[in-house]
Amino acid sequence: MRAERGLLRAGEYLLGRACRQLPHDIREERYREWAAELPAILHDRQIGSEPRRAVRMLGYAADTLRGAALVRVRARRPLPHMMIVALCLLLVTGLAVVAWDIRAVAGAPGDPLDYLRLAWGALLVAYPVSMLIRTVSRVSTLIVSGAALVGVAVNLWDVTRVPADWANYFQAALLFLLFLGLWIVSRRARAGQP
Repeated sequence: MRAERGLLRAGEYLLGRACRQLPHDIREERYREWAAELPAILHDRQIGSEPRRAVRMLGYAADTLRGAALVRVRARRPLPHMMIVALCLLLVTGLAVVAWDIRAVAGAPGDPLDYLRLAWGALLVAYPVSMLIRTVSRVSTLIVSGAALVGVAVNLWDVTRVPADWANYFQAALLFLLFLGLWIVSRRARAGQP
């Protein structure tokens, strides 16, 4: 009995954490609905032994965190039409860059810079896709950060090939500052979350 109360408390704690991510107007209703499932799972003999039911109940409670994050993403405002157009243009441009880079890799399979440029192009395609399918904002931030880092690597590689070309230095510094800014913003946003 004592262990059951502890398990229910742990499950309710996870539910509470999940509900903090939900919009205010549905928090209480979802919490009551999800909390009512916990004892039902814990006492369902069809699931199997008591430890298995406890794991299933805690798994259900932990999965509400993922579900709440998805609800929060769906609750965001729709993208403006101009943003959708810009993302589609970026997607088409990124696909053209990837096709060009695949052609370059096929033409000179031993050049590692071509592979690096192909990775950069793939990350350029991943960002508009992640925005258009409305993934969690942290994923989009990671994609942009990864693209900025790969861009820094590509431009630094170009610096070693042509040291007199100052455009490569400028582009590498600009992309590094973009990465650094995104990293700082994401750290502050994570620190502000409950």
